[in-house]
Amino acid sequence: MKRKTLGRKILLAMVALVLAMLVAASLVFALTMRKVSATLVDSNQTLRETVEEKAAAYMTEQSQTRLKEIAADKADIADAVFAEFERDVLIVASAAEAIYNSPENYTSRPAALPDAANDGVLTTQVLYSAHTDPSDPAVQEELNLIGNIQDILVAVNGSQDNMASVYVATESGFTVQADYISAKKIDENGNVMPLEAKERPWYIGAAGTGMPYFTPVTRDVHTPQLGIMCGVPVYAEGRLTAVAGAGMYLDNLDELVHSIKLGSLGNTCIINENGQVLFSTYRSGTMAAVAGGADLRKSSNAAIANMAEEAVSGHSGVTQLSIDGVANYAAYAPMKTVGWSVMVFLSKESVESPKNRLVSSIGQMMELAYNNTNSHIRNANYILLFLLCLAVVAALLLSVTLSRRIVKPIRLLTQEVEAMKGDCLDFKLELNTGDETQVLAESFRSLTDRMNEYITDIRTITAERERISTELTLANQIQKAMLPSIFPPFPNRKEFDVFAMMQPAREVGGDFYDFFLIDDDHLCMVMADVSGKGIPAALFMMISKVILQNCAMLGKSAAEILELTNAALCSTNKVEMFVTVWLGILEISTGTITAANAGHEYPALAQGAPFALLKDKHGFIIGGFPGMKYKEYSISLKPGERLFLYTDGVPEATDSENRMFGTDRMLEALNKDPKARPSEVLRNVKTSVEAFAGGAEQFDDITMLCIEYKGPKKESTE
Repeated sequence: MKRKTLGRKILLAMVALVLAMLVAASLVFALTMRKVSATLVDSNQTLRETVEEKAAAYMTEQSQTRLKEIAADKADIADAVFAEFERDVLIVASAAEAIYNSPENYTSRPAALPDAANDGVLTTQVLYSAHTDPSDPAVQEELNLIGNIQDILVAVNGSQDNMASVYVATESGFTVQADYISAKKIDENGNVMPLEAKERPWYIGAAGTGMPYFTPVTRDVHTPQLGIMCGVPVYAEGRLTAVAGAGMYLDNLDELVHSIKLGSLGNTCIINENGQVLFSTYRSGTMAAVAGGADLRKSSNAAIANMAEEAVSGHSGVTQLSIDGVANYAAYAPMKTVGWSVMVFLSKESVESPKNRLVSSIGQMMELAYNNTNSHIRNANYILLFLLCLAVVAALLLSVTLSRRIVKPIRLLTQEVEAMKGDCLDFKLELNTGDETQVLAESFRSLTDRMNEYITDIRTITAERERISTELTLANQIQKAMLPSIFPPFPNRKEFDVFAMMQPAREVGGDFYDFFLIDDDHLCMVMADVSGKGIPAALFMMISKVILQNCAMLGKSAAEILELTNAALCSTNKVEMFVTVWLGILEISTGTITAANAGHEYPALAQGAPFALLKDKHGFIIGGFPGMKYKEYSISLKPGERLFLYTDGVPEATDSENRMFGTDRMLEALNKDPKARPSEVLRNVKTSVEAFAGGAEQFDDITMLCIEYKGPKKESTE
């Protein structure tokens, strides 16, 4: 029997041991690769679901927010056209009132009849009603007086690209107007056609309401074009004397609607106060602009009807609805001046397409990574089999090397991938194996780095918004510091009691009040309202306050202070902002207030009776035109009598149904407690306004001041 040598046994044992170790290593490697493959599949699916969920929520939210911002921005732009248009008509009405109320300041200046030779040139002319006798001396006298407004009509029309015509139509039956269409007012026989201005909607609306009135879309009396007209009543000594008005063609609004770019699947339209579509980028369908179109509030589509009802009510918002079978996101915002609304639409498909592309791209990247991993695993198996066949003696060393080079890095990679769950997207593993495992690790690191950069960008945007909010808060604190805020302001002065407050509608406002001692016997009081809102209005407010106080400290009269302030603001007012001001100087020893009003609200006065409006004479606004003059008047206060000043934010505060608080409710709140101190008077008014508004958002600042005169200083006796 042949014996096995010890060396052979050892060799066989070593071979068996090496083979066993190689087989074991092969099994471990195969199981590890299988686990890596399964882990990759689970991780890819988890990562895909997480990205899809977060991307869908974020992109939908951002799209809705951006759509709402676009609607609000475009509504503000469109509304600014009408606001500027209304402001110009108010300027003409104010100038006409000044002429009628102060005829002694003007010379005789007649207006000529239309001349066809002036067609295409901005000129003024007079048109008569068929019921008016041009030869009537009274009519001629009035025409020669109001003819002084011709330069203002030309200047207003020339400064407005949107304006077709501007005019003043009188109760006596003639109209002075400035436009470019002189020939349109002459018939084929060469006779000047009559103009029945008092029968036009803008005249009837302004005369009936006693305030600025915008007509619905109306056809121009001299041209076939559609437009909108605005009328403002003109009063002389409390009697309606005329109506100032202007017409504007709506071509520019149509261009504005078509200029809003929302991609190939986005659309825009404007609806009027009756729910009808006036302008639209839709060529056909429910939201297309059709002459005499239906009221969207009565649409069979409940979502469209509800959105139209909200828009016509002056609200803004964003919603989802279907238009002619296409799912859309829709946002709407009001044009407050004329009661119209801007609507923008973006298809749901275009909103969700970026998310779908992102998810598809991530899926492709994950599938590529998975395929690469499987390919690397197969290659590793081939290498292991080749090494097993190459040398049994070197198998042990090779298995250790393979374990260090392949198995361990892949296990680390598997552990790192398993740790990537939920919001944890940090991949920190760094391998330097120089093979496919390192390539796979770098691919995962690149993917997670891009996802982290995406999240970082979102955080940066959020931080920027918080910074802007902080700066607005600081601006609000600076503005408050400019106003007297310590009460009682003059503890040693017992001759009067004064209290004031301001509540801005936004972070910063344009209203301001002020009171200060010019000398020991004169207290100056100011209540003012700057045009516009936000930061520009706040800056203009600070400039106006400083100039008013500096002029007052020169010892000038109330009218002179307003004239000096107007001259200073007009000299550098390139932004065309203005401020309304009521300014009064109380002579403390007598209780006499010398006051002047530059286009501000009527003050309320309690003189031996409940509070009532003191309808004083208004001068022109501050910052509008240089060289304006202002008239003064006097108020004599007895001990215990009070004066209340305010801005238009009080009577124009609105509730959820867009109704105004009004001066009647204001007077009711003022007279709630006849013996109330100034601070209690303001508190009563503020409480009444807040109860009326019921939490509705306010669009104007609320500013009030109340002073009670207690009598002259009593001399002390021993």
